[in-house]
Amino acid sequence: MSTLRRDLSAFQFFAFAFGAVAGVGWAVVLGDWLRQAGPLGAVLGLASGGLFIMLIGLCYGEVAALIPASGAEMAYAYEVVGERAGFLTGWMMAFIYVVVGGFEAISIGWILGALVPGLEGPVLYQSLGSEVRAGTLGFGLLGMALLTWLNIRGVKASGKAQDMLVAALLVMATIFLIAGFTRGDVANLQPYFQRSESGSIWPGVLALFMTASFWFGGFNVVPTMMEEKQSGTSYKKVGVMIVLAIAIGIVFKTGVVISASMTMPWKELMTMNIPAAAAFERAFGSVILAKLVLVAALMALLATWNAMLVCSSRIIFALGRVHFITPKLAAVHPRYGSPAAAIAFSGAGAALVTLLGRNAILPIVNASSTCLAICYIITCWSAIKMRSTRPDAPRPFMVPGGKVTMWVALASAVFSLGLSLYQPWADAKGKVPLEPIMLLIWAGVGGVAWFAAGRLRAGFDPVVRREIIVGKAS
Repeated sequence: MSTLRRDLSAFQFFAFAFGAVAGVGWAVVLGDWLRQAGPLGAVLGLASGGLFIMLIGLCYGEVAALIPASGAEMAYAYEVVGERAGFLTGWMMAFIYVVVGGFEAISIGWILGALVPGLEGPVLYQSLGSEVRAGTLGFGLLGMALLTWLNIRGVKASGKAQDMLVAALLVMATIFLIAGFTRGDVANLQPYFQRSESGSIWPGVLALFMTASFWFGGFNVVPTMMEEKQSGTSYKKVGVMIVLAIAIGIVFKTGVVISASMTMPWKELMTMNIPAAAAFERAFGSVILAKLVLVAALMALLATWNAMLVCSSRIIFALGRVHFITPKLAAVHPRYGSPAAAIAFSGAGAALVTLLGRNAILPIVNASSTCLAICYIITCWSAIKMRSTRPDAPRPFMVPGGKVTMWVALASAVFSLGLSLYQPWADAKGKVPLEPIMLLIWAGVGGVAWFAAGRLRAGFDPVVRREIIVGKAS
């Protein structure tokens, strides 16, 4: 059995979770949030969705302590439903982490171009109706190569980098949020909601609620890294870090919406390239403050990007280790103890997504939201099921409110899934949206990988497979 080094502390679990939850969406799609729902509508949609995600996070904390394996959702589905369900769940999670890695690679050129105008470079080609420029693409691919190299050097090096990125982000975010609240004007928030053609505020609010599984979904990087926990870090602390990362993420993102919208009339703000930075520059006449926002966005982007690469590689590693796909992807670096082959595979997959350009960002969000909602359903159901099948198992972290909380979390995950399936088709207005195309391509690759490993899988002892997948829970 391939094993990983145990180097992660409790704070590093928080750093990976919060870095992924914070993300860069607050910088690059703030205008879309306002266009959909208005400032208070965006806060209502994000906060309500985030609170339901926190309930789901509690379920993750309990199940992750019971089954502390790199496969995370894959292991839960395998234990509760069966082998094929385990593979399909793991492959969906790999899709999420790979395409979100591409999201970050696309976004870095956007942020750097705003920090240093002119870095975008000449137009190379058109993709999905947007221009892909040489500088933007080059920075995305270069960043992917550097993070791949850093992660191959081991989770300890990656974890230290994550600590520094998250610490810098928290300091800078505190500065510009305070500036917005103290020097902005509440009158700029009016009208508080964006209304639909029928005059309703709910379509925009529900659109934000639907994608909350994406905007706050980074917390589930923690379960995929449970095998790399230091011996001195308790499972209870890890569970607390999951919930804490979501809570601070809700405060941070809703705070950005309100503070940025207070700096100028929000309908003007939503038309700007990177609204969060433009708001502070226009309102306070401070290029320095605007640059601070952009640097904070860059820190958030790198933290999320790093977390996505770590997690996609751990899922691929877990799938390969039990021969669900080729075991070559479970190779561990002899010196650094990292899943080097899986890291390289994940980096290459995200690099391909980067080629799609900026207009792939919202389809990535929607497709990932669908997959995340399915995995949330599996995890919440696993928590409920194992309360019945393993009532006496030691639970270092337990969901407050027991099964009642779990059922509410499960219901919210099912609702999120329904919305995520409906919204892309509603927005496409009769056309076939990109989201199902992306999912079908990934499913096709997964089908080929599953059947190609069939002979090896058939010769693998199922008892050993279970011991590897569910770890101590066996």
